[in-house]
Amino acid sequence: MPEMNAVVLHLSKPGTPNEARFERIPLLSSPKPGYARVKISAVALNKRDQWIINNTYPNLYDGTVLGCDGMGVLTALGPGASSLYPLLGKRAVILPSVAWGSGGKHAQGPEFRVLGNQPDDGTFSEYMDVLVENVSAAPEGLDDVHLAALPSSGITAWRAVKTRGEVDRGMNVLVTAAGSGVSTFAMQFAVALGARVWTTSSSKDKIDFAVKTIGVGGGVNYKDKDWTSQLAKLVGGNSDRAIDVVIDGSGSLEECIKLLRPRGRYVFFGNTSQRATTLNVQDIRTIYRLQADIRGSTMGSPEEFEEMLAFVQEHKLQPIVSSVRPFTAEGWEQALGELEKGDQQGKIVLKMQ
Repeated sequence: MPEMNAVVLHLSKPGTPNEARFERIPLLSSPKPGYARVKISAVALNKRDQWIINNTYPNLYDGTVLGCDGMGVLTALGPGASSLYPLLGKRAVILPSVAWGSGGKHAQGPEFRVLGNQPDDGTFSEYMDVLVENVSAAPEGLDDVHLAALPSSGITAWRAVKTRGEVDRGMNVLVTAAGSGVSTFAMQFAVALGARVWTTSSSKDKIDFAVKTIGVGGGVNYKDKDWTSQLAKLVGGNSDRAIDVVIDGSGSLEECIKLLRPRGRYVFFGNTSQRATTLNVQDIRTIYRLQADIRGSTMGSPEEFEEMLAFVQEHKLQPIVSSVRPFTAEGWEQALGELEKGDQQGKIVLKMQ
């Protein structure tokens, strides 16, 4: 049986880190029914990969291939995959949301999961067999590296900004945590939609990068105790309530509601700070008196993925890439080290040799 290189998870004891080995694994002779085979050209790392390796992510499966971001060339179709025949031999991008369900944009179904260890094999391999509904034509204008950086962070940001946040032209939008993959896309999408966008970071360099490269209006250091007042002054106006929509993945609900305008929306897609949130009586009054919305968001549907790809192509958006390394054992270890360090600005990509 032929083999291929892949990054495979090996589970450890609870409370101790798992192992992610770069190793050789078997390659099936052909895709299963309902699947299409993609020869992977480039993949990108995510914070989720680090959490899986650190054994702080739920529902892990031993011996599965990691990774949820990737793109490549469609090379073979299994039985029942004939709808993808026009894409054979062409570049394709992989949707990381598996089994979203029939709810459309409303919400995911009970079988929803993310590629790469739940329990579907992920993108960190030289070939990948993908469900038909998770394969899309690559948008024009992006090379392999930048396209690989797009799927998971792009779809998460698109749903948070457009579907759940309902961001539109002229709005004041705060996207927290400049530098993260999702936040970077969220800023790009909100700017392209015509909003006035602001951000936060403990790094002045990341704020400056967002201003110069993405076009945000400015940002403040979230470690300052009065950062919400600083941001309100930066936005302008006569009130601390200066923001129409907050897009947050850091877990800053208590602070962010201080900035919301009446009927404002706080949309959150994660809690990277892992900080508990406590709303006091005044916070609760603030929410209902403002008639504010608190909306959760995660990944996105196939319909939203196609919308996002079309928007990226229409507005000629370029994903921000921090570094590119070869898909080798050494390249994997170096990329993982960069991810753990956390200083990157944009996505970390591995490119096939």
